[in-house]
Amino acid sequence: MRVCRTLAVAGIALATWAAPLHAHLMPAQSGTLNVRDRAVFGALSIPVSALRGFDDDGNTRLSVRELQRHLVALQAQVSSRLQLTNGTDPGTRDFLQLSVELVENDPASAGGGTHLLVLVKHTFASTPTQLAVRTDLFGPHGAEQQLAIKAMHDSIAEMAVLRARHPDHQFFQRPAQVAAQYIALGIEHILTGVDHVLFVLTIIVAAAGWRYWLTVLTSFTVAHSITLTLGMLNVVRIAPRIVEPLIFASIVLMFALNINRKATKLPIRAAIVFTCGLLHGLGFASAMADMGLHGTNTLVSLAAFNVGIEVGQAMIVAVTLLAITAVRAHRPKPTASLAVHS
Repeated sequence: MRVCRTLAVAGIALATWAAPLHAHLMPAQSGTLNVRDRAVFGALSIPVSALRGFDDDGNTRLSVRELQRHLVALQAQVSSRLQLTNGTDPGTRDFLQLSVELVENDPASAGGGTHLLVLVKHTFASTPTQLAVRTDLFGPHGAEQQLAIKAMHDSIAEMAVLRARHPDHQFFQRPAQVAAQYIALGIEHILTGVDHVLFVLTIIVAAAGWRYWLTVLTSFTVAHSITLTLGMLNVVRIAPRIVEPLIFASIVLMFALNINRKATKLPIRAAIVFTCGLLHGLGFASAMADMGLHGTNTLVSLAAFNVGIEVGQAMIVAVTLLAITAVRAHRPKPTASLAVHS
């Protein structure tokens, strides 16, 4: 085991020396955490725009010379903003190395790199079975505001995507913990997705009656569950740049149908909602792909995310129906005309 740790440290040192000479050793905004006995060896590619106090020449890039000049300060900055824990055990930071990632055949790389390779070794009192990571090393630009991290322990491999709103993640969780996490993510996704909320509202306000609501909502639920599952299993995958405009078109279509409610009978309307639901399911799949699946709990995370979407959808329906009921209850009743007898 000591030999393995020695080889791992040697590999880190070799990668550090080679980083300025080659293209990205790690895809931008990506990282790996490899558990070996009580130690965790990590490699992360972070945007230099997440750092402060290094840009001497003002070109927003980090050169090798700037890194050398500010190395101690940058190491302290990265170390304080990247935390690894095992439950309540903070562990010990044994090794932290930074190197500039320069891209071959990129003339701009002469002025420095846009990403920094962070190599780290962290040791805990026992084998980290509750490994958690927390960081705020995100850049200000869209593509820089997430960090995809893959954690590996023996045959277990899990993927997580950290963002400014979700800057931490615990790996190797129990199925019940994974389910609770993805249910919450599903609820959050549909409640904060304006397009999905608008679509649900359009199919609710189109008509009144439990038969109508139950039919169209069931059609929508079955449809998006199908494409969400197929999308996450890589059976069907369509780029968001295609799916998102189609989802917006589905909202417009439902608004158009609602202008003349009686023009479309319930079975036909349910079929249209089902077709639109297939598109929304692909949108859900795209969102969940960004979050990543829990490796050994793939089916649990997929099912829980879908449950979360249904719970969020039920919340939208409940609030809308309560609002409709309240409006009707407070609507002024027509006054009966009094007959005048001579």
